[in-house]
Amino acid sequence: MINTNFDNIKVAIFDFDNTLAIHKDKDFLKHRRESEEKFLNYYLKAYLNPNSFYEDIEPCTKSDKLYKLITALKNKGVTLYCLSGMRFSFHLKAKQNFVNKYYGDNIEVISTKNQETKVAAVKIISRIHNCSMNEILFVDDIEENVIRLKDIGVHSLLADEVESLLNSIE
Repeated sequence: MINTNFDNIKVAIFDFDNTLAIHKDKDFLKHRRESEEKFLNYYLKAYLNPNSFYEDIEPCTKSDKLYKLITALKNKGVTLYCLSGMRFSFHLKAKQNFVNKYYGDNIEVISTKNQETKVAAVKIISRIHNCSMNEILFVDDIEENVIRLKDIGVHSLLADEVESLLNSIE
């Protein structure tokens, strides 16, 4: 069971890829890098088709576990963010559209340059909301990110561990 005092959480932050958006093509990153043309077209299509990109071009599904967690957090008045490490912002609107469509329109999508800068982003978010690190919940599919955030006192867990948190709050 996850050791998180759910009542003290003021802000929850979720990763996008393979956390909120489960990619149907598990090799989506590899395919994007197969050629310069595929790389450029990926971002072009995301920019030109933000309303349908993650359904038609890069198909993803929502996480039912995270949907339940987000619903519980919303009911407790927790402020919600999606924090995505991105090379470009060309697909930021597509990510925001996916989050709005499947999780609600009260989750702001923010991007970071890479995975390592997620720590700085979480520190900024804590200052925005005047809360301490132990009042933040962070969920990601990358173990290194979870460890980095745990190291600064954030309640952090892998997306696969959400089920345990749900069991502790129901």
